[in-house]
Amino acid sequence: MKVYALGGYEEVGKNMTAIEVDKKVLILDMGIRLDRIMISEDTNLQDTSTKELNRIGAIPDIAPLKRKKVVGVVVSHGHLDHIGAIARLARRFKCPILGKPYPLKLVASILKEERKPMPNPLFEVQDSSVTIGPFDIRILPVTHSIPQAGCVVVSTSEGDVFFTGDYKLDNHQRLQKPLKFSELKKLDIKILITDSTNVQNEGITPSEKVARTLVSDYMGMIEDSDKGIVTSTFSSQVERILTIIDEAERIGRKPVLVGKSLCKYYGLALEMGIIDKPVQMIRKRDALESTLREINKKKDEYVVLATGSQGEQDAILSRITDRKLPYTFGKDDTVIFSASVVPNPLNMAARYRLETKLKMQDVRVVKNLHVSGHASREEHRKMIRTLSPDYVLPCHGAPDMLMSMAELCNEEGYAIGSQALVMRNGQSISI
Repeated sequence: MKVYALGGYEEVGKNMTAIEVDKKVLILDMGIRLDRIMISEDTNLQDTSTKELNRIGAIPDIAPLKRKKVVGVVVSHGHLDHIGAIARLARRFKCPILGKPYPLKLVASILKEERKPMPNPLFEVQDSSVTIGPFDIRILPVTHSIPQAGCVVVSTSEGDVFFTGDYKLDNHQRLQKPLKFSELKKLDIKILITDSTNVQNEGITPSEKVARTLVSDYMGMIEDSDKGIVTSTFSSQVERILTIIDEAERIGRKPVLVGKSLCKYYGLALEMGIIDKPVQMIRKRDALESTLREINKKKDEYVVLATGSQGEQDAILSRITDRKLPYTFGKDDTVIFSASVVPNPLNMAARYRLETKLKMQDVRVVKNLHVSGHASREEHRKMIRTLSPDYVLPCHGAPDMLMSMAELCNEEGYAIGSQALVMRNGQSISI
């Protein structure tokens, strides 16, 4: 078995790993690095050429797979840093793209926006396994911060691979059942390829139940306010959006979603029956302006859910703040950020700039009504101990994150370099 580290081994983003057995290759995820192009959730990716995305290092370099027989691409979940490069790179392999229904629908929506037809068929993986070439593939449901995230189990003649994708161990989500550790104990894993984003955080990651309580408690404190309330979270965090909608209704206000990506992720979850709470959604420019103009006349009747939790310039929240849309912030209006700042300099600077502008308009800024979707150190320890793999390959992290995961593996008896394998983008290893 040969494993290729193609993206996400030097950064948080552009995740892509490949496995080769019997001269056939299976790709795991194919993502984009968002901070390299500083796009917002509402930006059209097709406006940037593949050549330019390659030049700035926003998509994985697939040169190591040149002249290889790629038989499939498996997506673990629907975040852009795991599926955002599919429209640019998968066509070169002309192989099927496999995944759970929700992430595949998101892939389909990206492909629809591209100007060129795609030769790659989309194949939904349900509860049973799928065989393609020398690979037998299963996707096990796991909790993260987007519907239908999964851990990918790949069985081969050279041993089994367990690819965590992005995950946390959360027993209290409303939309996703927790990972079944009774099933994991039955597996015989040769190599664990694991998300390393939050491994430097001690303890465990708080449950989404904590975020529900934070949002509920704060909304309860301001429910008698006659001022405007605008909230922002990650567009793909459907469960958090549902929480904000519920709390808006509980305090007697009408929730309204504004922004293309919020409407896309939430609308798709509605369409698929993942959620069953319809809500007003505004994405088209004409409707957006007329709706915000109407809301602005009676702010005390609404809670606006807007894109732009990272401070992106062309997202709805920034455009409102810059007075480019007909909703005007006034003294003691509230903006609630139910999202963390993605930890890179561009995002941090953009968010700081947005918060400063809001405070200059006498807006009350509320931050950190949020919990992460990534596992912390003790969750990773439990995963390693349960699976007891022969090798561990940290992925999805900057070099310090990967080394921290290797150190955790070392605590669990894995020798760094021979069993805990730290790789860089473009490298490969034979096992």
